[in-house]
Amino acid sequence: MDYTLETSQQKEKLLKTIYTLQLKSIATLQTASPLLSSQRGMGMVTQHQVHQLADKAKSLCGDLDNIKNLLHYCQDDLVRRIPNPTGSCYGEVSGIHCSLDGSIYVTAESAPWVHVLSSTGQLLQSLPCRQTGKESDSFLPEDVTVTRTGMVAVADMMNEAIWVFNPHTGLSKGEWIKIRKVGSPRGIGVDSMGKILVADYAQGQVHSFALDHAFKTLNIHSVPNLQGPRYVSPVPKGGFVVCRSSRIAAMVLKVFFPSCCASAESGILIGRWISEQNSAVILAVVHFPFIPVQVKQYLGEVQRVTKVSVSVLGSWSNSKQEKEESLSEFLEDLGTIFSHEPWIQISKEGDSKFWSCSTLQKHSANPKEEEIILIYYDQRKVMLSHLHPPLDTDSSTEHRAEDASKLSAIFDTVAKSKILFMTDRYDDGPIKLTHWQSDGVEASIIVELMKQASVPACVLLTFLLSLVSGVCRSRVLKFWPLSFLWSKLSTCEQLGHRLQHLQVISSNKKAQNQTQLQRKANIFVSLLIDVALGMLLVSWLYRKNRIGHLADTLIPAADHVAEELQDLLQWLMGAPAGLKMNRALDQVLGRFFLYHIHLWISYIHLMSPFIEMILWYVGLSACLGLTVALCILSDIIALLTFHIYCFYVYGARLYCLKIYGLSSLWRLFRGKKWNVLRQRVDSCSYDLDQLFIGTLLFTILLFLLPTTALYYLVFTLLRLLVVIVQGLIHLLVDLIDSLPLYSILLRLCRSYRLAAGVKFRVLEQQDGKPLRLLMQINPLSYGSVVQTYRLPTYSCYPKDSWASLCKKLFLGELIYPWKHKEEKQD
Repeated sequence: MDYTLETSQQKEKLLKTIYTLQLKSIATLQTASPLLSSQRGMGMVTQHQVHQLADKAKSLCGDLDNIKNLLHYCQDDLVRRIPNPTGSCYGEVSGIHCSLDGSIYVTAESAPWVHVLSSTGQLLQSLPCRQTGKESDSFLPEDVTVTRTGMVAVADMMNEAIWVFNPHTGLSKGEWIKIRKVGSPRGIGVDSMGKILVADYAQGQVHSFALDHAFKTLNIHSVPNLQGPRYVSPVPKGGFVVCRSSRIAAMVLKVFFPSCCASAESGILIGRWISEQNSAVILAVVHFPFIPVQVKQYLGEVQRVTKVSVSVLGSWSNSKQEKEESLSEFLEDLGTIFSHEPWIQISKEGDSKFWSCSTLQKHSANPKEEEIILIYYDQRKVMLSHLHPPLDTDSSTEHRAEDASKLSAIFDTVAKSKILFMTDRYDDGPIKLTHWQSDGVEASIIVELMKQASVPACVLLTFLLSLVSGVCRSRVLKFWPLSFLWSKLSTCEQLGHRLQHLQVISSNKKAQNQTQLQRKANIFVSLLIDVALGMLLVSWLYRKNRIGHLADTLIPAADHVAEELQDLLQWLMGAPAGLKMNRALDQVLGRFFLYHIHLWISYIHLMSPFIEMILWYVGLSACLGLTVALCILSDIIALLTFHIYCFYVYGARLYCLKIYGLSSLWRLFRGKKWNVLRQRVDSCSYDLDQLFIGTLLFTILLFLLPTTALYYLVFTLLRLLVVIVQGLIHLLVDLIDSLPLYSILLRLCRSYRLAAGVKFRVLEQQDGKPLRLLMQINPLSYGSVVQTYRLPTYSCYPKDSWASLCKKLFLGELIYPWKHKEEKQD
């Protein structure tokens, strides 16, 4: 500080003034205090003099506070110029925040960074604005703030999102988490209650919401009817204040330019203007020479066919030489002919990688200064891709019905303008266009021949399917034996399922949307692969007499299973595991099951001469597909283990009878009974004879229960083993039937066809030039592809939960009964 004579005099004068005020105030207080307390009035002091003194005292106290605050700092430390941490490669500072610890957070225009500075301007840390695991997927922060928990939050207007940086993750550098989607967030702040404030520029709103420990938004509230809020800041007693930027008078203008038109000759730009999003989607470039009337007629015809408002949006200048200045002036004059507001002018100078893009608003009294973002997109990929809604939405129809500010408006514009891309440079029409098919419409001779051959094939297939469907719907199959077999054999169910698939493929009804088209393609590929695998199985079976070897192995295997069952029954008829059983009941049950095994062995040996012939004809059914062969295998296993199923049914029925008998007799002891009509337990009085007979029956059933339960347990385990084998076979059949193979192959070979969203990659930028971004399609994950396009399947058995299955096993109910038990009977 300068210790000159003038500075010393100012110090002395300041101290003398403050000391004088102190003495005067103390003297006045000592004089006025006893006078005001002893007398009733105020003497000659008027009310005006009191108010005047109070105002002067308030003003004087404010001046003293200012002097006290200014004395705490030196001028050299108070005023300091901190340079822009992003340097000159990016734009100006767009957002700044100072935390309670003195750290300064800075964001710059078009810079994917958040820089953390100290109070002296020293760079402490730089946080790259990049999604986790996606090095090229950066975003541009508009404004920055710090939450109450000390986490950095930024507003991202390009991706319409709010991001929070979480430094406490398992990653060493932390990660950015998207917490909320907002239309066009430009300003962000945190109020006194810890809620995040977001200024939505396009919608004219300020959103307020809290954030929990799991980064979920809570207590969302919006304040509408604001005009272009740019920055938002809290006030100490609650609420917030917003301001508008004088430099920004409109939304950022986004121009979607097809990368295939980058080398096009000079001309005019045609496309669709989306006013809700303040975006322009360029579809093609019309070259010189042309007649404006013919261009308007052509665009009117395109608009009538596609239902898309296609118009001339501006001019395109690809200046390869400096002498083409007259051409650029002529392109500017075209704005008066087509009169689109705003008139977009894009020019490329020679081989320079930086383009110039500007707008003209000749019909506006107050032309607005707009920031322009030039976004390149691959027109072919966007044309052929299908943008999928999030999986938690109800349907795709609701997603298409949303406003045009969504990203689907860009995809729909390009997809619906298919007729515009049918004109190439070799056509003799009056208009020459440049688009993704300018060098010729993509076609394949093989595909065209297959389309021509598919028409008579589909007609013949439809005729044959109508005959088969007529036979299946005939009354002969509705009689009891045939209808029972048709509903219980999995082979019949699979044939009916594949018959429905063939009807869907051969139908002449055109697919209404992308989902139906994918479903038809998935069914066709599934049928094709199924039949191909079946033919491979047939070729393997009928080589080297494998059918005969299989038939020779089947009979000894059945005999071996029967012998093992006989040994098991002999073990149960003795003292299994040292348990003492009821000998009479044990012998009756053992001999009963042994007789069934004897009948089964006789049946197998009776059928043994015909087994090879049966297998030979059954093997031919694999020509219908591998799934049909697997279903036949499942039915053969069911027939070969029919005796095990009979044992299980006998044991389960006997066990269930004793369980329900014991429960009914237990209610009799307690004076209760089951009311069938009201489906509840009611009180009931029994006489002495009923109680005596009930006691005898309860004792008999209770002592016979262990023997019955042991047989039930053994045969239930054998039945479960057979069910597991059949379940694995049906699981493989369902996998072949339901797996969307075409969609998976499409995701593997052409991932852009199944789009989940887009990502923007920042290209080079220069001061005074528009920001250039590259829009890339973000494909669906393989799990989402399977979940979205999975084909429906049939189920041979009712699906029970684990709790229901355990209850059935404990009560002795059949695992897969032919009839479901609906009500309880006593």
